[in-house]
Amino acid sequence: MEGIRIVKLPPARMATSGGKDLEAFDAWWSQVDRERKDRFFPRDFMWYDEAEEKLVWFYALPDETADTGGYDVVSFPGGLYAAAVSRDKDDADGERVYAGIKEWVGQSKVLALDEGPDRPTLFHVITPDEVFQAMGYRQLDIFVPVRLV
Repeated sequence: MEGIRIVKLPPARMATSGGKDLEAFDAWWSQVDRERKDRFFPRDFMWYDEAEEKLVWFYALPDETADTGGYDVVSFPGGLYAAAVSRDKDDADGERVYAGIKEWVGQSKVLALDEGPDRPTLFHVITPDEVFQAMGYRQLDIFVPVRLV
């Protein structure tokens, strides 16, 4: 599949929405994010918690952040991910991209899937607001955990 890339996310302290309201978590982390100095990588990721049957949001805390807004903090292990772009809010396209990544990794002689409760598949909206306004839709990066074989 064209367009799949392998990225390495660093271990990080992540605030998590857990069972709390996603809109409130979005407002909190967006404010923290506006105050950070670097812009080198995305810090927010969502994933689907199958056990709880709900979406969960992570935000990688900047080193200087002490106030977590009352949200729990987890240790994100980081690691390798196979990533590709889908159309946000288009479940059929997301499933197509996810299946394509899994097939591509399955055919690889150097990578294997590494999904599990501690390493869920993540996603992150990558489209800036001004581009969304022009295009009418957003793009979504899907990150599938992988490991070297």
